[in-house]
Amino acid sequence: MSEPEYTEEIRMEVTEEKMIEYMDNEVDEGDYIEVYFGRCHVEGTIDSKEGTHYRVDTDNKTFGLMEFDIENISRDVLEVAHIPEDSGKKIILAVL
Repeated sequence: MSEPEYTEEIRMEVTEEKMIEYMDNEVDEGDYIEVYFGRCHVEGTIDSKEGTHYRVDTDNKTFGLMEFDIENISRDVLEVAHIPEDSGKKIILAVL
């Protein structure tokens, strides 16, 4: 799956704590997400979310499903891009 289309882009600079809070309150199953941390990134549709643990369908035969716990990688997260399902908005959180 490629990135869904959107008509509005919102950029915010946030602390690590605010990023975790945003993901807890705003990110749901079915949403598209890109998480950039260190020299890696995960992108795809959220297959399941349990607390701070996410399973992302990358729609890539090589990678398949990728899992991460945002609290475990939060120190290394540089940016999160979130496109809520059927919203038309892309929210980008640049972590300070």
